[in-house]
Amino acid sequence: MPAGELIFANVLDVRQREAEGEMADGLVYALAVPSRALPFAVIRDWKAPNGYQAEEVQLIGPSGRVAHTIGPSARYMLGSMDLTRVEDVVEEAVFDELGGYVASFLLDGQLLGQTEFQVVLQAAPERLPKDVEDGLKKSDVIWVGIEHDGKDGTIPAWFAYRQGKIYVLSSTAPSLQEQTIPGLAEANDVVVITRRKLRDTALDRFHAASRLLEGAEWDQAAALLADRRRSRVGPPQDSIKRWKGTCAIAELTPLVAG
Repeated sequence: MPAGELIFANVLDVRQREAEGEMADGLVYALAVPSRALPFAVIRDWKAPNGYQAEEVQLIGPSGRVAHTIGPSARYMLGSMDLTRVEDVVEEAVFDELGGYVASFLLDGQLLGQTEFQVVLQAAPERLPKDVEDGLKKSDVIWVGIEHDGKDGTIPAWFAYRQGKIYVLSSTAPSLQEQTIPGLAEANDVVVITRRKLRDTALDRFHAASRLLEGAEWDQAAALLADRRRSRVGPPQDSIKRWKGTCAIAELTPLVAG
């Protein structure tokens, strides 16, 4: 006997829901791939016997792999004569594929319904919200690092900022000359915390998609960083020459809507 009945479900960007309503065609936006998606809502209406049931949602990508799971969680159902609305706003889902996805909805381990949605690439804004821009333009240092089990492992790092992108340099081996940001080389998602000018207090915290640069992109970012570095000794080319082969440069795309 089925554990219940899925009456309605949708997966869509929170801005889209606000503008078009919950019946709109489901779209989820990413600013880079792989990266966290911008916040999206997972909405469903159940008809199920009164009491607690284990509910789970699986978001399945074009390749058939489960990209993100909600639950299983105990949900209290109002009863078969009433609709039980369940909503989640998801901010931590990481997608490494674009295209058509399927959301599968389960009660007590039974697959009771599915709905389709699209994960699409949104162009990263060249200007960030004013408070974020101010935090990046008015300070020489940000905190950068990796989130583990809900805790930030960040360190202070000097950086360069241009047109919506943050550039940070990290020595590939522990160094007394250059900063080393643990985990940066392997990460596709990092935490960034801006600070108030002249004070070690946080201003904004956000996630950013991280991409290591190579070739001409590395050269361009290195020139930007060398020009930005306040403690540089000698001409910029000396710093760039020293960084070659010893330092990685990451381009960080803040995961905030412009």
